[in-house]
Amino acid sequence: MELVIIGLVIVAVLYFGFFRDRGSSSTTPVTPAPAPAPEVVADANGNGITSKAELKKLTKVQLIELAEKQNLKVKKSGTKAAVINE
Repeated sequence: MELVIIGLVIVAVLYFGFFRDRGSSSTTPVTPAPAPAPEVVADANGNGITSKAELKKLTKVQLIELAEKQNLKVKKSGTKAAVINE
């Protein structure tokens, strides 16, 4: 009887010791780092001058980011056309 109990204790210790290591790695989710936002390119032809046509291809958020990079004050609440005109 004592040998059966000792045997069960040894099996239990080995079982939980073995599966405890496996279970801890599966509960930790691995999340990839978010990709960086692409850089806003307003001057597509590289001549140093940004035309209205080039600005119209950008989204309003990209236009506001571009204005901030160039230290321009733009109303964020305005329409896309108003941001382009400013």
